Amino acid sequence: MALREGDPHIARLFKSVQKEYPEPVEARLKGKLPEWLEGSLIRNGPGLFEVGETSYKHWFDGLSLLHRFSFEKGRVTYHNRFLRSDAYTKAKKYNKIIYGEFGTVGIPDPCKNILERFASHFVPISTTDNNLINFYKIGDEVYTSTETNTPIQINVKDLSTGPKINMFRAFWTMTATAHGQVDHDGYTYNIGTSYFTGCNYNIIKFNHKCKEDPTQSAKIICTIPARYKTRPSYYHSFGMTENYFVFLEQTLFISVPKLATSTILQIPVCECLQYDPNDTSLFHVIKKTTGEVLPIKFAAGPLFGMHTINSYEQDGQIVFDICCFPDDSLIKKFYLEYLRNGDANGKRNFPRAEVRRYVLPLNIDLTKTSRGVNLVTLPDTSATAVLHEDGVVFLTHDIFSPIGFDMPNINQRVNGRAYRYVYGNCNKSLGDFVNTIVKTDIKTRTCEVWHEDYCYPSEPVFVEAPGAVKEDDGVILSSVLNSKTGRAFLLVLNASDLKELSRAEIPADVECGLTFHGQFVQ
Repeated sequence: MALREGDPHIARLFKSVQKEYPEPVEARLKGKLPEWLEGSLIRNGPGLFEVGETSYKHWFDGLSLLHRFSFEKGRVTYHNRFLRSDAYTKAKKYNKIIYGEFGTVGIPDPCKNILERFASHFVPISTTDNNLINFYKIGDEVYTSTETNTPIQINVKDLSTGPKINMFRAFWTMTATAHGQVDHDGYTYNIGTSYFTGCNYNIIKFNHKCKEDPTQSAKIICTIPARYKTRPSYYHSFGMTENYFVFLEQTLFISVPKLATSTILQIPVCECLQYDPNDTSLFHVIKKTTGEVLPIKFAAGPLFGMHTINSYEQDGQIVFDICCFPDDSLIKKFYLEYLRNGDANGKRNFPRAEVRRYVLPLNIDLTKTSRGVNLVTLPDTSATAVLHEDGVVFLTHDIFSPIGFDMPNINQRVNGRAYRYVYGNCNKSLGDFVNTIVKTDIKTRTCEVWHEDYCYPSEPVFVEAPGAVKEDDGVILSSVLNSKTGRAFLLVLNASDLKELSRAEIPADVECGLTFHGQFVQ
């Protein structure tokens, strides 16, 4: 694939936001909002890449900036505020980066004594709480999240920072997914890795009725031993159906020896990841009610995927849909130097995700099921599952969207259930940075797109219309940055055909950076 010149203004997308706007400012509305659209879109992403004379190196490092677009009586207002994490407050206090991030090595905390500084090289007492990736709810409260172990509660109305959960203290987990899932019964689930109990993946259940520290009533319902004790798998999300969890142990691994010495050797976490193109990926299926891991071993070829789209059960089989890349090169291309300036020739080249479907048959008797035949019986898929002589069910995937994309979003009413529509972001031309919104109809395998030159939309968030019957009856909300003008706007699309209904333009003097994930709250 040839490298592309790309957008000459793209570096503007990765500038620091120098000033926050804690008080709402009114956006200029073009078009008309649906009368029923009332509530707030909250979004999360990196906002500050420089502190004093120190700079963050990776897009996943910048200090978290929270955004809120509010819809009330046909008006749209916007405000933002930096998350008051320890990473933020200490960076501001000492005017330099203190906490290490995904691609940046931190500086020892001046407040710690020599013994504490030495201990922090090996024990995660100073793990960053810079939760810049996502949000998830526990009960009525909203928590910011990243891939570490300290979700932080926020007040949605004014974006102020609340108390922090310590999952390391409660469960010995050092890492967790940024995509906690809320089940239809209101319980929240997440998965975290413990490096101190034999390197295990733990599924954690949070009680939605808990009013205090959610870890006090939370519990580990399942522990899955990592297949390699010194290199657990990297993961960013997981699957959940009506009755099962699906955890993908993919072939991007975390080197524990490197991680354990990363601080003292001045190695960022990003450099502790190792992709193995010759290994196999494993799918673990867990019963929700008992935490029992099914004895069936499911495997597939090497893969790297961050975002599970949806999972559901049909005719004794689990459908597992995920956005996948051929390897982990995308992570390295998110270093700010490459994003802003390209390679040595000033060019950039970004891959496009594949939208894959895997099908896992559950009704397998290892003593009676035939070997060497496809066990997938679902219509309209070329995905296969073949039981081998060694007792492993090997899976091959089906690509169900003609246009690949990442940052998927669905109608949350069908989360864990059979569904038809999914929305995401992609690059319009191969090699470009993400600049397009895609809607895929899984049944017809057709796509609709929204694209505008120099415009870079965030993850599309689906909001269902009141009383909706059709799955795609609603709107898509996406915050968009125009690289040429440097201005931002909130885009409102008809979810059924991606036709623009309106856009709310943020005042020209208000800075609004790129974001990763968001939620609509009422």
